[in-house]
Amino acid sequence: MNFKITFLLAFLFIGFNGYAQQRTCGTDAFMQEQMNNPEFRAQYEARQAKFEEKLKQNKKTTSNRRMTIYIPVAVHFVEGNEADRACLEAMAQNQVDVLNNDFRGTNEDLSQWNDASTSYPGINTGALDIQFIIATQNHPANTDPDLIEGEKAVTIGYNWGNGMDHDANWSGYMNFVIRTLEPGILGYSPLGGSPAAGATIVMAKSFFGSGDGCTGHVPQAPYDLGRTVTHELGHFFNLDHTWGDGGCGSDDYVEDTPNITGPTGGCPTAGSVTMCGNKSLTMNFMDYVNDACMYMLTEGQADRALTYLGVIEDEYNTNVLSVEEFEAEKVFAIFPNPADNEIMIQSTSNVLKNGASIQLFDMLGRIVKDDKFDSSLEQEKVDVSNLNEGVYLLKIASENFSTTKKIVIKRN
Repeated sequence: MNFKITFLLAFLFIGFNGYAQQRTCGTDAFMQEQMNNPEFRAQYEARQAKFEEKLKQNKKTTSNRRMTIYIPVAVHFVEGNEADRACLEAMAQNQVDVLNNDFRGTNEDLSQWNDASTSYPGINTGALDIQFIIATQNHPANTDPDLIEGEKAVTIGYNWGNGMDHDANWSGYMNFVIRTLEPGILGYSPLGGSPAAGATIVMAKSFFGSGDGCTGHVPQAPYDLGRTVTHELGHFFNLDHTWGDGGCGSDDYVEDTPNITGPTGGCPTAGSVTMCGNKSLTMNFMDYVNDACMYMLTEGQADRALTYLGVIEDEYNTNVLSVEEFEAEKVFAIFPNPADNEIMIQSTSNVLKNGASIQLFDMLGRIVKDDKFDSSLEQEKVDVSNLNEGVYLLKIASENFSTTKKIVIKRN
């Protein structure tokens, strides 16, 4: 892969913004190289045409969809050691947990938006009703001999795609490949990826997961909280960098992200960076700031990503899921969302009859509603008329499972 352009842009942006360290994403260089392949270009342009048509038809996909999209995940540690399997599997789960919180808008640091939002009037945070699950069944044969059916889809030492960026053996999964990359590149992804051919997000070994890591795979500050994978997954879901191609005349095709010229590094104060007469949305997952300082998507980005998911949803292999607690979550439909004065929770099984509880939390983590379901009903009405407009977390729990969803209360 030719990363000369990426390195040059990174150098220029470091000087412009005055930060000592700068995140580098290889997606632009990767796409530039891949678009020289006629087959890749044709497939990419066909998906983008479908996406644009779907975007025109439905710009508010999030509010119209009732059921969660479940995405099977496989994680591939190309240079890992089998002796470290327990640690690497835990690391893979750690990263998936980060992705679930970031894309569902349940990450704890999203509460920072309460203060930061005053610098960005009219911009609201967005979330996708999706759930990433490390697959546990129907693993591809002839890949990792130590991969056990019924255990997590984590390969160790497997020669992914013979060194390429796709592997047909793993088509239908959301693949994360962790291996040594060129110095300075944290990771890369297709812009608008497709799981059908086993496409992947590729990550450098030091920027996957959070915490202490494992032998040879230790997250390095300031990109050690798993947010580089969040950033690259945003690209896979057709989200560009917030500055687009760069320059005030460029665009990321998202209406509610301010138009800016380039990335910001480090950890700036909200509203402190101005470009093109706009305050840069530095805390956005699609910028270049440190992991600890990015924590949100906008509503427009969430709508765009979810619309793209609607284009490629049938390319995910739905036969790889077998995780009991997530299967239990599928029985719920929660609507409307955004809600006005009430929320309906509908069940397609008997889980509501088993004493399930409901709690609503505000974005500061305070419980604002605590109740039990009526054991005689399969549909429950939750009165939220006494709550202020805003974002809340709805937690449904019983003895056997627990699930949390983001709820928006908005009144005309």
